[in-house]
Order: sequence, then structure tokens, then C-alpha cells
Amino acid sequence: MPAALLQPAAPHTAASSAAWLRTRLVPGPHAPTGFAAAARLLHPARDEHEQPATWAQVATRTGQPLHPDTTWEQVSATVRTRRSSHSRWPGSDPHLGELGQAGWDALLRHLRRYSGTRAHCLLAVDENLPWVSGHGIGFYGDPHHIEPPQEPAFDAHVRARAPRLLTGSRSYLLLTGTLDAVPTLGRTLRYREERWFERYSPSLLWPLDRSWLVCTDLDFDYTFATGPRSLLEAVLADDRLEAQVLLQR
Repeated sequence: MPAALLQPAAPHTAASSAAWLRTRLVPGPHAPTGFAAAARLLHPARDEHEQPATWAQVATRTGQPLHPDTTWEQVSATVRTRRSSHSRWPGSDPHLGELGQAGWDALLRHLRRYSGTRAHCLLAVDENLPWVSGHGIGFYGDPHHIEPPQEPAFDAHVRARAPRLLTGSRSYLLLTGTLDAVPTLGRTLRYREERWFERYSPSLLWPLDRSWLVCTDLDFDYTFATGPRSLLEAVLADDRLEAQVLLQR
């Protein structure tokens, strides 16, 4: 299991981490506070040809403005009612809670440059996500539905030993590892004789020195990156990321 490179954090780290995060995380769609700089990293959408599309490209096509507080519904000109949904954007929506492999590869490059490749971090994943719990994932292309349910991302040993980090209404598994281990977060999927690994995003990621914090939520179509100005300037200048500068409160 690739995620074995990420190990359960020490039990005592959960309480101190929760206390620290309470001073940083703000309820609602707001960037963490207490850092010199912050950015909102927009999760890519897909066009009608299943090609990645930035929010700026969507805004150009729909004729909507794009600001640091613009929601996906606004930029895609989506109107939802109890029975239907209509949008000017012909493609698909961004993934909630997932910056994506290309985005994380770009972001990790900057985090490694700032903190060092072997820097140890704490990483939290919402334990209610289907890929973490193993629930709600199946393949239905087979007419007989013969495939068994998929295994959860972490084995019973990791799930039993990982301390729970409680912030707001969320409960996270708290793990530790180096920045090089972050791309191992995910699960191995299977269908008949095929096996493949699918990466996922951490919900929260920060180094032991707490100099920066990256976070998203299973209901967010963007990821917040916060930290020192030098780090965030590099992130904002990276054209592989659609990053918006945010004013810190």
C-alpha cells in the first residue's frame, strides 16, 4: 500500500495541533489567518472535450468577472433550483476537495524549496471521505456488478493508531511523513485483473515548525495556501497553478 510511507502521528500531537488550528482556521470560505501571505488555488474544471480548464478560461467563455471571492456558480453562470441546474459552462465542475495531481506536484515543488525535501510534516485527511473509508466506491460497467467493494486507503493498523484531529464539525486522521511522502496519499483501485493507484489531496498539511499551512475542505473547489511572503510569491508566480492573492486579515 503506497500510503504506508505516511504513518500515524504520535498521539500527543492531536491536541496541540487542534489548539493551534483553532487560532488559524476560520469558519466558512476564508483563508487561515496568522500568516504573512495567503493565496487561493482554484481547482481546475473540465471543458466539453474533457480537457482541463482554468476559472479564467471559464470566465472568458461565460462573460463573468473573476475576483478573489468569486464562487464557481458565479464564474460558470450556474443557476440551481430544487429540481434543475442550468449553466453557461458546457463542461464539468471542478472537483471538490481536490487540487489534482498536477496542482499538487507544482505546489509541492515550492514547499520543498522552502522547507526542504526531507522536512517532516503533519497531514490530516477527513475520515468521512469515501476514498478514506472505502465506502461508496464501486464500478458499474460490469452488467453483473461482480466486483467487490474497494478497500479503504489505509489498513486497519493505520486507522486504529492514527489519532483523530477534531476541528469544527470535521474529524481527520492525523498522519506524519516527509514532503516526499505526500504524493503517496491515495488508494489502489482494482477491477478484475487491473490495478492502479489514484492520488488524492490532503485536507490539511503543515510542517512541524508551522511556518505554512495548506488546507481545503470536502465542500471546497479551491485550496488555501498560507505562509511567508517568499513562499507565496513563488506559488503565485507559478503558471501551473491558478492562484489568487488574498489579503490577510
